[in-house]
Amino acid sequence: MRIDGVRGAIFLLLMAGGLFPTVLHGQSLPDTLTFDRTRELLRAHNPQLRAAGARGKAQGQAARAQALFPNPTLSVLEERTNLEGDGADDQWYLSVTQPLRYPGEHSARTAAARATTRAAEARAQETATELYRTARRRYLDVVVAERRHAINRHFAEAIREGARAARVRVQEGDLGTFQQARIQTAQAQYEDGLAEAKRALRTARTELYALLHPDSSQEAPADTAALPEFSVTGTLQYRPVRVSQGAALQRALQRRGQLRAARATFAAHRKRLTTARYGRLPNLSVSAGPKTQSLPGTETTFGFTAALNVELPIWNGGQTNVDAARNRRFEAQARLEAARRQVRTDVRTAIEDLRSYRSRIETVSQGVLADTDSLLQNAQYVYQEGDITLFELLDAIESARSAALLRTRLTARYLRALHDLEYALGVGPADSPVVIEGALDPRDADLN
Repeated sequence: MRIDGVRGAIFLLLMAGGLFPTVLHGQSLPDTLTFDRTRELLRAHNPQLRAAGARGKAQGQAARAQALFPNPTLSVLEERTNLEGDGADDQWYLSVTQPLRYPGEHSARTAAARATTRAAEARAQETATELYRTARRRYLDVVVAERRHAINRHFAEAIREGARAARVRVQEGDLGTFQQARIQTAQAQYEDGLAEAKRALRTARTELYALLHPDSSQEAPADTAALPEFSVTGTLQYRPVRVSQGAALQRALQRRGQLRAARATFAAHRKRLTTARYGRLPNLSVSAGPKTQSLPGTETTFGFTAALNVELPIWNGGQTNVDAARNRRFEAQARLEAARRQVRTDVRTAIEDLRSYRSRIETVSQGVLADTDSLLQNAQYVYQEGDITLFELLDAIESARSAALLRTRLTARYLRALHDLEYALGVGPADSPVVIEGALDPRDADLN
């Protein structure tokens, strides 16, 4: 099924090649907003995406800083002893102290830092993937809201025409007041449905606007109805997509950011447990430096100092840290299993929804409702010919409206299931599509 002629008007701010150039730079508005442009605006302006990227970089940099070799310490010391009579024994020490790490300890710290960096990057990717799914949904919501608004407007106009004809027939004595009241009630319901469709469209535009707002310091005007509008490209389309659950699960378990972050976190905690075990050994450091000594009546003499410092683990033997690190590793392992189960659930749920809506579209929309496209026009014609009553006309109008809305709802839910499947597979704004182009165009699945 293909529903043509769908245009969703939305409003967005445009900065430097973005949205609302008339507001910001006095430029003309673009005619349409493509989904590619939506994706660019998401990557450039969404604060959650920027925050996730900055957080990932900060966590990776902090982990690398902790893995660096400890800095040496430079110290200067003077010892002065006053002697009997005149003079003093004056000694100066200059030393550099370098803490030491055991070879396995340092490599474990380095490996933990690398794993922590990978986990931070994967979490940032998961955030981007989730926001990308949100962008697709909101873009689709605008198209669906515009389609529903068009449907409600079309049938509201049909009811208005019927109400006008009813008033004429009442004046001519061909229609009773009861029948007139019935069509007036129907008109009120359809007018309310049209108003609700307008509200839903405005809400869809606002939510998409909030996701792509180019500058948090630029607030939207209070009167959103006065903002410029432009079209969203694309139409609701149905194209059967069949996906192997096994192949989808395999891809999701390999590429989903949530699972890769859990794996990397578990690997980091394993290495931190190794580091904690080295903490039970004494800390070592070496120090060395020159020394000068001056005595009254003698020349200044020079020497050096050297020392090996060994920590005495009397009060803290490090076992408590080992136990804590072991429990954190157990927690990371459990979270890894939970993430694996969640990814499997996301894939299976998305595929089940996809199969369900595909079956319903093919059965209901393409089968049962195949001959209802001209129901409204036929009902209006036969009513004018006097072959059906007013109540039958109202029933026909409501049936035609319900059929159109049902087609729209099934197609929208089908596309939404494709969005969920792409999210479950870990497809983000920088990745190639797998089962759907942008927000509206299904494609043959490519799970390689």
